[in-house]
Amino acid sequence: MAAPYKYEKSPHCLMKWVASELEHVGRIVAMKDEHLQKSYAMSTVNGMAHLKDALYEAAHEEGNETTQLLRAHDSVIRTMKHLIKDFDINVRAIEDFNTEHVLSNLSYLKNGNNSNRKTRRRRNRRAH
Repeated sequence: MAAPYKYEKSPHCLMKWVASELEHVGRIVAMKDEHLQKSYAMSTVNGMAHLKDALYEAAHEEGNETTQLLRAHDSVIRTMKHLIKDFDINVRAIEDFNTEHVLSNLSYLKNGNNSNRKTRRRRNRRAH
């Protein structure tokens, strides 16, 4: 099996990339044409798939500030899941486009895979 792809980006560069990708989400939502929204969302999810891998790589390198990078990684994944759900993005198409096998496994992003997930929040239910 081939070694995983190396992004070799600095944490500063990665945080700029995060800001850029999240800016795209605002532009997607601002569009009125549903076909353009879906196309732009699919492109953004593909870019974010690379970004989440680069963040994971950097967060697990020695000497990096992993807390900030891991938070950004989690934020990117949450955003990807929302885009996939809200714009009915076909994750399989992104996997098929990954002909160089650069991206990590995306199966956890496919529709329906997180329907059994339990929330971490608990409500404080006190009788008044």
